[in-house]
Amino acid sequence: MNVERKQAHHQLDDASRQAAAQPWLDLEMHQLSPGHYQGACATLTLDGMHLVHEHQNQAVHKRGVTQGNLCALSIAKTVSPGMRFSQFLSPMDSWLYFLPKDAELDIRVMPASETFYLCLDQDSLLDGARILGQGNEVLRPEAPQAFNSKLTAGLMADFSALLHHRRPEGLLPLANCARLLRDSVVVALSQATAIDTGVCRSVRAGWRAQRLVSTARDYMDACLQVGQVPSITDMCATTGVSERTLQYAFRSTMQLTPVAYLRTLRLNRVRAELLIALPAHTTVTRVAMRWGFVHLGEFSQEYKHLFGQRPSETLAQRPD
Repeated sequence: MNVERKQAHHQLDDASRQAAAQPWLDLEMHQLSPGHYQGACATLTLDGMHLVHEHQNQAVHKRGVTQGNLCALSIAKTVSPGMRFSQFLSPMDSWLYFLPKDAELDIRVMPASETFYLCLDQDSLLDGARILGQGNEVLRPEAPQAFNSKLTAGLMADFSALLHHRRPEGLLPLANCARLLRDSVVVALSQATAIDTGVCRSVRAGWRAQRLVSTARDYMDACLQVGQVPSITDMCATTGVSERTLQYAFRSTMQLTPVAYLRTLRLNRVRAELLIALPAHTTVTRVAMRWGFVHLGEFSQEYKHLFGQRPSETLAQRPD
């Protein structure tokens, strides 16, 4: 039996490049905390599944969706205060996170946090969970879920062994490695307890806050794509809430105000464009103004504070 296998280890100097190393996700990552970025991303594609171990030295916001019929199961190996998975504002080391296909991925990851995730066919996962659950429907593919499982540590050990062994087939034949991945996830979920979002007040509050922030973020994107920078008044009008409510939602999910988040988003968009631009064909001024920065001296200072280098240095990184 021929089993597809592709393995890679990336050392990355930018959040957008870390996102690009995971093409099975329609993913955007941007840096939230100031300083030079150092990230690492180990990936293993095996029989249509994608296994990933990643970490970085800066806080980042990850947002996107899976592609095709893929769902994702995530584990945070190390959880720091301020980390968030969707509506779960205070994740725990022992929790598993299920992201159904077509559901929005929305995660805030703190510096030095390590995460594993596996993307796999959702129908296959649901079928296995139903068989082991004997009619007890643990997974609900309508929205993200969190689970507490005593098998989390063992599942991470399986993930790590497959990702960081240069030739996983040296441990087991590739077909057996693929089966191990699927079976270990299904077994861990079959012995997991779902975190009840209807009972847990903090999760309900997190869900409302995350929905507000997501709506505001979609509006920010729409405005930026047509060259406009929305005001806080515009964002409140779009989300239908007061400034105080919107401020609370952003602070609880992003640890930033809406205005500070928008400015950070714009700076990341400038950086992503400068990293792929040809110096002979564009200028920092042109890119900065495209993302709404008019006061270029102030922009340059903020850019250097966030990324640890001047925008001209970023542009110069790519040769003509």
